[in-house]
Amino acid sequence: MNQKHIPNLELCQEFDTLCKEKGIVVPETEFIWERRMGNWSLVKRREEGVPYFDTADLKIYIPAPLVSEQGEWLSKNKCIIPRYSNQENYTGWFATKVNPTLNILENTEANARQKMINYLLTEGIITTL
Repeated sequence: MNQKHIPNLELCQEFDTLCKEKGIVVPETEFIWERRMGNWSLVKRREEGVPYFDTADLKIYIPAPLVSEQGEWLSKNKCIIPRYSNQENYTGWFATKVNPTLNILENTEANARQKMINYLLTEGIITTL
């Protein structure tokens, strides 16, 4: 699978923590980061309704949103993200009344979008996905 369409584990962990702290329900994502026996791997969700923590097998699941899923969340919240990309970096920015000049630089579009979503959640600019 091409992982450039999914944010890295660290950004997904931050996203998961922010959503839990703020009581934000995360829509089910097509992919999840799964931890088994201390190792993380990216897997496709096997079925709808799989919990993010499985006490029987001591597995932990973290949402791993695709670029398309991130786009749905951002457009629903009226966040506009033009982007410029070159071979090494993606720059994303958004237009809101709060910070019209924020720039985020990341190595993939998925990471740039996730970093932006995490920022918007941290600042309380968006409260639902």
